[in-house]
Amino acid sequence: MNLEEYERMYRQEQGYWWFVSRSELLEFYLDEFVHLPPEARIVDLGCGTGANLEILSRYGNPIGVDLSQAALGFCRQRQLDRLLQATGERLALKEQTIDLVTAMDSLEHIPDDVGTLKECLRVLRPGGQMLITVPAYGFLWSEHDEALHHVRRYSAAELRNKLTLAGFDVGKVTYVLFTLFFPIFAFRLLNNIFKKDPYPKTSIVMLPHHVNTVLIWINRIEKELLRWINYPFGVTIVVVARRPAASMD
Repeated sequence: MNLEEYERMYRQEQGYWWFVSRSELLEFYLDEFVHLPPEARIVDLGCGTGANLEILSRYGNPIGVDLSQAALGFCRQRQLDRLLQATGERLALKEQTIDLVTAMDSLEHIPDDVGTLKECLRVLRPGGQMLITVPAYGFLWSEHDEALHHVRRYSAAELRNKLTLAGFDVGKVTYVLFTLFFPIFAFRLLNNIFKKDPYPKTSIVMLPHHVNTVLIWINRIEKELLRWINYPFGVTIVVVARRPAASMD
C-alpha cells in the first residue's frame, strides 16, 4: 500500500466500523478457536500499522513482519519494537519456533501465496496454528483492491486447497460480513460502472456516527454466532489451520 493508505488506516483504526470489526474478530478467534501456551511466540505477517500487534501482545510475544518500511514506522509510533522487515516467502526465523502466525488481510498482497504458506508452516512448531483473513470472491474485485495493491481475492475452497497443498490441517473455515454482503456487492458494482477518477481509491467512506455504530453492532452479532455456525458467503474469509503434530520433514 502507499503511504496515504497507511496514514488513513492509522487514523481510523480505533473508530471506523471495518477496522473495529476486524480487531474484535481477531480477539474473538484468539479467545474461542486458537489455544496458545503461556508466553506464546506469535508472528503477525503483514502487520501494517501495528493495531493487531497491540491485541496480540495480550496473548503472547508477537513479532510484526512487514515489507513496508512506512508500515513499520507507524508500528514504532505505537511504541512497538519487535519488528522485522521481510517478505512472507522468506522469514528470518528459525524452524519450528512459533506458536501462532496471523495473516490478517495480508495474504492477498503476496504473489506467491502458496510459497508463503509453506514458509509459515516451516516456522510453526508441530501443532502450531495459523489464523488467516482474506477478501472473498473475484467478482467483488474493484478499485478498492487496486488501491490496496491486492493480487487476488479468494473463495473458501481455493484457500482451503492452498493451505492443504502447503501442508496444513485446515480447521474452521467461514465467510464473515454475511449481512453486509449484498450492500457491499451493490456498492462495488456501481462504483465499477460509474468510476470516473483514473486513480484507484479504497471503499472507505466516512459515515454518520449512528450508521458506523450500527455496522459495528451488526458484525458483533454475526461474530457471536460463529460459535455455532459457519456463514455460506460473505465479504471476508476466516480460516484457522494447524501444522500437523507429527513433523512433516
